[in-house]
Amino acid sequence: MITETGEALYHVLLNLVLREKGLGALAAAFSSVVNSTIVILDSEFNLLASSDESTTHTYEKLKARLLEKYPYFCNQGRIVELDDVQCLSCFLQPVQAGTEIFGYLCILDDARKIDAMDVTAVEQAALVMALDFQKRIAVEEIERRYLNDFVRDLLEGRMESRSNALHRGTLYKWDLTKPQVLFAIKLVTPLGQGISYASIEAKMHYLQKLEKVIRSVIIAHSNRYLVAHLGDVNVMLLIPKSETPASIKEESIQIARRLIPQLQKGIENHDMVVKIGISRACYDFFDLPTAFHEAVESIQMNVEMDLSHEIVHYDDLGINRLLLRITDTKELEKYCEEHLGELIRYDEEHETSLLKTLSVVIETDGNMKNAAEKLFIHYNTLRYRLRRIKELAGIDFSSWKKVARVVLAIQVYHIIQARKKGEEARRAPFVKP
Repeated sequence: MITETGEALYHVLLNLVLREKGLGALAAAFSSVVNSTIVILDSEFNLLASSDESTTHTYEKLKARLLEKYPYFCNQGRIVELDDVQCLSCFLQPVQAGTEIFGYLCILDDARKIDAMDVTAVEQAALVMALDFQKRIAVEEIERRYLNDFVRDLLEGRMESRSNALHRGTLYKWDLTKPQVLFAIKLVTPLGQGISYASIEAKMHYLQKLEKVIRSVIIAHSNRYLVAHLGDVNVMLLIPKSETPASIKEESIQIARRLIPQLQKGIENHDMVVKIGISRACYDFFDLPTAFHEAVESIQMNVEMDLSHEIVHYDDLGINRLLLRITDTKELEKYCEEHLGELIRYDEEHETSLLKTLSVVIETDGNMKNAAEKLFIHYNTLRYRLRRIKELAGIDFSSWKKVARVVLAIQVYHIIQARKKGEEARRAPFVKP
C-alpha cells in the first residue's frame, strides 16, 4: 500500500512541519503516498484537515460512528467499519505524545486495502503530526495568554488611553467602538458555592475546557466574540446583532440558553451547575468594568437568593438593581442591622433558618399553605416560626409599612452577601495558563 519506506515518509512530513505548512499539507502529502483519503481530527473527533474536501459526508458518518461506538480510545490504531455495503473502512491512529492524545489520523478506504496497510508507516506519520499539534498548541497558549491580558485590562479598567485600547483591539480583530454585552460564566456547587480546585492545573483544565465549548457553540451565531477568563470566571464579550436594548437582551438570553446545555454536558463532575450572568449593553468600553460587575453580581444574587435560574440578566434583578448602585455598604449594613440584626444573629448562633422562612413567606405573598409546602415543613411549624420571628425582630405583620421595610431589609441583606462573594471572586488571583 505504501510505496515509500517509513523513514522516507517521516522526513517528508517532518520537512512540512518545520516549514510550518500546517495539517492540511500533512494530510495531502500522506494521502499522495498511501493513495487514500486522509482526515485529521482533534481529540473530540472534530475535523481539522482533509486531503479531499468532497468527503464531508463521509466525515460526518465517521464522527457519528466514533461517538456512537467508541467514546474512549486506547493509545493504538484500530479499524472502524463505516459502510458495510460500500465496504468502506477507516484506520484510526491516535496522534499523541506520551499518554496525551492530541487527535487522530484517519485513513479512509476500501476495507481490504485498509487490512493490507503498513501500520508502522502510519505510526511514523502520526508521530510527526504530533509535533505539529504540539507546536500549534504552544502558539495557541501564547495567543490565549495575550488575549487574557487584553480582556483582563479591559475589565479592570487598566487601559492607559482610548487610542491604546483601540490599537490593542485591532490586534485581536476586536472593534471596541461597537456596543458589547458581557457574559460571566461560572461553575458552582448545587449549594451555590464556588469550586475548590485541587491544583492550578485542574483549574486551567476546567476553564479552558469551558472556553472551547463556548467557542464551538457561539461560532454558529456570530464571529464577533472574545472568550477569556478572570479568576475562576469564564468571560465572553459579544457584539450583538440587535440594536435596541430590548432586542439585545433577548438575543443575549437566547445565546445563553444555547450555551447552558452544551456547557453542562461538558462538565466532568455532573454535580456542578453552570450559571450565566449577563450585563446590560455596554456602549463605551471604559464601562466594561461595570458590565463585568453586573454580570458577576447577577450570578451572586441568583445564588444568594437560592434561585434555580441558570441564566440571570442584570435587568431582571428588579429592585436589587437600584440597591446595587448604592456603593456605601456600611449604610446598607446599618439598615439591615436595624430591621434584621437580631434574627440573623439568632440563626447564626442556633443554626436555624428563620430568615429564610421569613423570605419564603414574603415570596408567597403571605400564603401560609404555599410557604409551608415550599419550606417542606408542617403548617403549625411555620406558625411557630413566625411567632418566634415576631418576638426576635419585632416585626408587625399587620402593618404594611413595617412589612415593606422588612422586605427591603431582606433584599439589602442579599445584596450585602452577594457583594461579599463578588469581592472574593474579583480578588481571586489571575493565573496565567
